[in-house]
Amino acid sequence: MSKHFAFVTLPAHGHVNPTLPLVRELLRRGHRVSYATGPELLPAVRETGATPVELPWILDTDTLARAIADPDYMAENLSVMMDSFLDITKDCLPLLIEHFQHDRPDMVCCEKRTVGAALADKLDVPEATLVPHFASNEYFDMWELLMPAFDPEAPELREFRANVAAFAAEHGLAAERLMTSSTNTGVNLVFIPREFQIVNETFDDTFHFIGPSVDSRVSSGDWQPPGDGAPVLFISLGTVFNDRPEFFTLCAKAFGDSAWHVAMAVGEKVDPATLGDIPANFEVRPYFPQTTVLRHATAFLSHAGMNSTMEALHYAVPFIAVPQQPEQVANADRVEELGLGRCLDASTLTADLLRNTVDEVANSPETRANLVRFSQTIRTSRGATAGADILEARLAGAPT
Repeated sequence: MSKHFAFVTLPAHGHVNPTLPLVRELLRRGHRVSYATGPELLPAVRETGATPVELPWILDTDTLARAIADPDYMAENLSVMMDSFLDITKDCLPLLIEHFQHDRPDMVCCEKRTVGAALADKLDVPEATLVPHFASNEYFDMWELLMPAFDPEAPELREFRANVAAFAAEHGLAAERLMTSSTNTGVNLVFIPREFQIVNETFDDTFHFIGPSVDSRVSSGDWQPPGDGAPVLFISLGTVFNDRPEFFTLCAKAFGDSAWHVAMAVGEKVDPATLGDIPANFEVRPYFPQTTVLRHATAFLSHAGMNSTMEALHYAVPFIAVPQQPEQVANADRVEELGLGRCLDASTLTADLLRNTVDEVANSPETRANLVRFSQTIRTSRGATAGADILEARLAGAPT
């Protein structure tokens, strides 16, 4: 029987993209999907065939980037950032209720600590938690990676908790559903393999490590591998923390006139003209069709966002990470721990270090063997197919 699923997701590529293959699979099975997120990500939602629901949810990526780069700034402005989160909930929840009370979903699929959890409570419908990064439990908390050490009894945070409690009471919600890292929905879809999860042995069977669905992601673009058969080095810092002209200039110095054919994505904030002379063996664009390039890449120099990490491991591409923020550091450290690549400190980079590390990792038989094994793990994790099976079983009352 056809069901109606409501997805409510943070408006960022790293949060929306992992869910889109699952949306396509649900639609393929005859279900309906309504997908609520910010305006920037709605085009990707429309391409799946889901019904887009636009929310006034826009991330202040410049402020977030500054906060992550400067722990003192984050500590000083933590209350402001958390108040912004509450403002988003106040703005979006009435719109979601208005939309979905007339088109009631059978299940809300959302991330914890978001307005989606509040929507599920208000509608009193089942909820499934979407986890596009490392999952959290009582032994490991992703939130602690992102937040600096701070006094939980600081006046600003006491005021924030009071504001959340007041908002929750006004709407008949449990305040802890908007503040806690715990997940108690009974169904947690984690878009990474269990083997990649930190302290994976501590997660119970309510956590379903379905892995990424890389092959089913739509990839388009006009990029082609070089006709001369030169090995491809792909360089990208992702879509958010990529305003790093000094890093891209260093890459040009490290790999210019080398044997590598370099595809370097510099994002929309960096003007290639400011990087100096671009070596003849470089292609420089704001973005490349990432999965297309990775199918042909011999090495990937990356920020280690979870999407990029999973895509590289899926295609068994030797991975060299230059993380830009704490979550990416955790991803990169896990890659190195599993023998799948190397992690470099962005603050100590030199052209020689970059060149030597990329060459070493790309030519390591041990790394290559580890990548082949891990790629097979990802390819057999069933991804979107497993996720759809679990959601259907949940609604049917069957064990998941």
